[in-house]
Amino acid sequence: MKRNSRSLRLLCMSLAIALMVSLVGCGQNEAGSSEGQTSNENASEVVSSKDEMVVACYGAVQSMFPGNDSKLPGAQLHVNLYDTLVTMDKDGTILPLLAESWEQLSDTTYRFHIRKGVKFHNGDELKASDVAFSLATLMETPGAKSNAAQFDAEHFVVEDDYTVVLATLKPFAPFLPTLCHATMSIFQQSFYEEHLAAGDLDLVENGTGPFKLTEWNEGENIVVERFDDYFDGPAKMKTINFRYIPEVSTRLMELEAGGVDLIQEVSGTIMEDIQANPDLTLWTCSGVNTSYLALNFDKIADTKLREAIAHSIDNKTLCSVCLLDAAEPLDNYLPATVPGAYDTGGYAFDPELSKQLLAEAGYPDGYELELSFYTSADNRRMGEFLQNMMAESGITVKLNEMDSSAYTPMLNAREQTAAILTTVCTLRDPHQTLGKLYSDLVGSGGNRVNYVDPELDAMLDEAAEEIDTTKRMELYADIQQYLYDRVVYIPLYNMKTMTATTAKIRGFDLVLPTNYQKYNNVYFVE
Repeated sequence: MKRNSRSLRLLCMSLAIALMVSLVGCGQNEAGSSEGQTSNENASEVVSSKDEMVVACYGAVQSMFPGNDSKLPGAQLHVNLYDTLVTMDKDGTILPLLAESWEQLSDTTYRFHIRKGVKFHNGDELKASDVAFSLATLMETPGAKSNAAQFDAEHFVVEDDYTVVLATLKPFAPFLPTLCHATMSIFQQSFYEEHLAAGDLDLVENGTGPFKLTEWNEGENIVVERFDDYFDGPAKMKTINFRYIPEVSTRLMELEAGGVDLIQEVSGTIMEDIQANPDLTLWTCSGVNTSYLALNFDKIADTKLREAIAHSIDNKTLCSVCLLDAAEPLDNYLPATVPGAYDTGGYAFDPELSKQLLAEAGYPDGYELELSFYTSADNRRMGEFLQNMMAESGITVKLNEMDSSAYTPMLNAREQTAAILTTVCTLRDPHQTLGKLYSDLVGSGGNRVNYVDPELDAMLDEAAEEIDTTKRMELYADIQQYLYDRVVYIPLYNMKTMTATTAKIRGFDLVLPTNYQKYNNVYFVE
């Protein structure tokens, strides 16, 4: 494939933007002010005695076990219950966490030195054997499988209680960033084996994180309390109450009334209300996500039909009118905030072309498409918006609204025809998003479009193994063009990361690039 100079310039621009975003990070907007510094602490303020924080979650947690729940609501909880071997700061630098140091031994092996004295929530000490067991186990779980696909558990070596050698099947450039992902959390081997046998693994936890689980009322709330033996010092809050509040208007009312202290996800419908309220703070971050229309290849394999659907959507109007500018139109397979983003040109909104392609695909009288989504006011609004928009191209959209507890099992079983999904590139490496399209990851593994293509598998392998950054990004550009030509999925928008809090919160920040929210440093002022 010959790449045009415009696309090459945009590729370079995406790298520059990603670097700039990682250096600037996130900001706060108080009462409608412009984006500012990430810290809102003032030495003259009086610290409040308040020791409980209430968090409003837009989605329900599916499991306490990180390998069984990779969705963002679950990850936001897991990063407070568990730790990973390493972590990542705002400029993308890999930092120690459970591992105090490491060295690369070869193209495929790394030795990690584990901190001594780190305790699990049951009081037992973390050992290197727990690390090896955790990562080997996570390779086979639905939530972590796509991230750990390149791990080589057969060649993991526990050298002593505090030293472990980890291996990959082939040279794997994003190995260290991958270990930062929430689904790579470390757990205790004996605890896992006990509760796997008991059948309650999804209901319990025994991590090393700053908080430990005390209560879970499914579909309502989850309560965690401070773990006083946390290796990095006890958290400032005694308890955190994660409340599941699916409706965005209800979340806002609770925040305004003081029923919650933080809303994890803010939509455009309440953004202006938050900015206008001096008692609230709006925190914003450039997004690292790709929201897309996933057409199931099991049910829609014809490229012309997929193209027709792609050209029936005006994502610019979708963002400005439906999402109220809380998202940016995305024409490509990666947002510009992710290194390696490549400009394919996108699928232009063209109802007449869409009708022509429908006829060529054998649907001269139009096409009926079932669109599935989980219940929320925002999803319902978007579904109805797309329903009206796509009708102009002769596509009749039937909306299938589902409870979130049934939605994921449906996707895992490959039963959907079309769905609006989001993949989050928390590690700012193109492999995290594009690597979900491996053929062996269809269904629950992350390949939600159920696309099987050995040629694409080989292209993904080649890119992941390439150590030279420039060459590697060129390979990912080729992959994105390959996906575009086959309409593997239809990019729609890049949602901004926005969180709202009481203005009295301190020690809080959105963490770019991961966007995970750890609450161990949070406290309140009078």
